[in-house]
Amino acid sequence: LLTLYKNVKLIFSAPKELQISADILELLNKSKVDYSLSNSMLDLLSDVDAIYMTRLQDEWDKDGEISSLSAKEFSLCADNLSEMKKNVVIMHPLPRRHEINPDLDNKPQSIYWRQMRNGMWIRAALILEAFNRSDIIWEWKEI
Repeated sequence: LLTLYKNVKLIFSAPKELQISADILELLNKSKVDYSLSNSMLDLLSDVDAIYMTRLQDEWDKDGEISSLSAKEFSLCADNLSEMKKNVVIMHPLPRRHEINPDLDNKPQSIYWRQMRNGMWIRAALILEAFNRSDIIWEWKEI
């Protein structure tokens, strides 16, 4: 979706072993989207407008690369806010593990709870559409 917007720069920050895949980079190149790769999220905090984090997904770890990584370089806590722009947004699809400290949960920059709630409504709408029942949304509007 971000390929449809002008003046967007994406920074993919991950350990080398887990960096964004070549097929995604190829799509970005074709779409002429500016991007860069980094292996240090904490060094970038003052430059970004939005942070979209995910957890280390060890269920896909076939070669043991995740177990050997330190997640500290890719974790956030409330102390990091002083390094960020005041209006930065922090997103995460949840569930989380240790990559976002709960001390960020009630900060205005943290929008992952709203993101989770909105995702629930999007999934409900998609299910209704898939079963050709999107008409009942209008019935709920009256409640």
